[in-house]
Amino acid sequence: MKILGFDLGDGESAVALLDGDSTVEPRMVPLFGRASMLSAVGIRDGRVVVGEEASVLSGAQDVKVRFKSRYLTDPAASGDVRAFAQGVMAQLMRTEPALMAQVSRTVVGCPAGWGEGRREQYAALLESAGFPNVSVVPEPRAAFLYARHARGLRIDPALMRQSALVIDIGSSTTDFAYIVDGHQQELSLFGDANLGGGLLDAMILARAVAASPDRQALEAVFASSPAWHSYCELEARRLKETYFTDEEAWRDGALKKQLVICYDQTQVLELHLDSGTVEEIVNAPMPALGGRSFMSCLQDALHAAREVSRACPPRVVILTGGASRMAFFRQACREAFSDSLLVLCPEPECSIARGLSYAGRVDEHLRIFRQEVASIAHGDRLAAAVNASVHELYQPVARALFETAQESALEAVALWRRGGVETIAELDALMEQKISRAFEGDAVAGRMEEDLKAWLHALMRTLEGDLTALCMRCGVPPERMSLSGTRVDAGLSGVKISLLDAMGMDVLSGLAGVVLAVIGAGLCGGGGVALVSTGPAGLIAGAAAGVLLAIVGRPGMEKALRKARIPLLARRLVTDSAVKKGLSRQREGMEQAVIRALADPANGFSARICRNLAGTLGAQLEQMARNAEMSICA
Repeated sequence: MKILGFDLGDGESAVALLDGDSTVEPRMVPLFGRASMLSAVGIRDGRVVVGEEASVLSGAQDVKVRFKSRYLTDPAASGDVRAFAQGVMAQLMRTEPALMAQVSRTVVGCPAGWGEGRREQYAALLESAGFPNVSVVPEPRAAFLYARHARGLRIDPALMRQSALVIDIGSSTTDFAYIVDGHQQELSLFGDANLGGGLLDAMILARAVAASPDRQALEAVFASSPAWHSYCELEARRLKETYFTDEEAWRDGALKKQLVICYDQTQVLELHLDSGTVEEIVNAPMPALGGRSFMSCLQDALHAAREVSRACPPRVVILTGGASRMAFFRQACREAFSDSLLVLCPEPECSIARGLSYAGRVDEHLRIFRQEVASIAHGDRLAAAVNASVHELYQPVARALFETAQESALEAVALWRRGGVETIAELDALMEQKISRAFEGDAVAGRMEEDLKAWLHALMRTLEGDLTALCMRCGVPPERMSLSGTRVDAGLSGVKISLLDAMGMDVLSGLAGVVLAVIGAGLCGGGGVALVSTGPAGLIAGAAAGVLLAIVGRPGMEKALRKARIPLLARRLVTDSAVKKGLSRQREGMEQAVIRALADPANGFSARICRNLAGTLGAQLEQMARNAEMSICA
């Protein structure tokens, strides 16, 4: 899999190629013999020409520049973008046909402010120009990935893992990416969509025209021939780049260049740049900025970036984009983030293209990682593992049910003992109510928490191998997705069994009936006898039972006793200890009855608990995966 990173810039464009399965860094694909080329398109001899060939001096017509900055506002710019992209693709096919045949994915950059819908339109436009499988990535994200992976920058990975700010200044925009712990933060991609180095090109040209004795003639040429205006603006850009590439060389002198313009007649235009002119230009009001200066807008943008990152200030600030060579820009960034390490990309005109190709590989790894984690979490693998071991939960569930029911029964008997409930029949109804409510709550899950944790540990070990292999393929340290030891405690601590969800109300009611029947037999002996047959109260119950038995027989006796109001004094003699002893004699039978109910396929417990646990564990696995994605993204 080969990934093409296409930095289609407003001023310059570049292409990088990355082998998705290799550790070798992306290589720049030369365009007309250079690592980057002018973003210019025109027509010559009936065919599309781009870069240096798109010049009036080369005989090109209908030359267009800075079309990317017009893409959001000028409908005609889409055609210019498409024509330029077609020209770049044609050049790549002429010079690198074998490699281009292996490209399976193209990643193109865009300013941070572009929304998802605009990115989709842009991707479709580039695909219509011949680029395969296009995705669009914000340029500051690409710059971050380049800084993270490029060996030449030598940035401490520990700093990158803490917090970083990328400032990408291009020809048309200044974009920021704020990243903490390898993750883009909310509102992390932002910037000034109007603040770019191209404004300085326009100002250099405008000052030269204003100072020229042929001012009116030049303005008339530019009004009639956009191609000549584009040519002069590109020359102003070249002058600016030459100056800022080595400002020290021009500290005591001026950089000048004469342009000869041949239209209806010949005019000469002199471009001029020195330190004083630069200071005047960056502090002068600009119509494109609403009458504000370049410097004031830059300072506002940096202030906004400080506010966004105030909670966790960036440990490292990475400057990229061709205009990052400008000394005043670097100084403004240094002053705004004085406590941060400032890093300058050595080849800012290439860093975005390389970062885009890295983004393609990162996103492909992310896609595979998320897809396969979801497959493990929600597919047959986890469901089969749960189904194979769910029977191990039957005994802990039965024990927890018994203990919960016993607690509820003791509460009900205590109320009966105090006179809050008058008869055994009312006591039965109260116990049923309390037990049902307890079963629907968290009490059962709380009692079997340790058993559930041990069961989960064993279950997770059966999936460990699959996840380790996935991590190795996608570049995630296996310990980030480890499902044993403390990772389970930290990552799966929220897993609980909700009996209501796992069994459904119908099954839960049936189990409550089983429990009540057994408890009723233990407490009441089929009608209240056992409840009061222990201790001194047994004398009262025995006398009453003997009389009733002689008159109405056993069934009648039990019915009458259930409705009888036993004196409070006798009730107080029925202790919790006595009730617990009576219940303990019934415990084994009750737990076995519950286990049989759980194991009965007709009740659907196994299927429901598999579904419930698979969904819960699946969600936890996916959360662990999101936390582990930092290793891929960063």
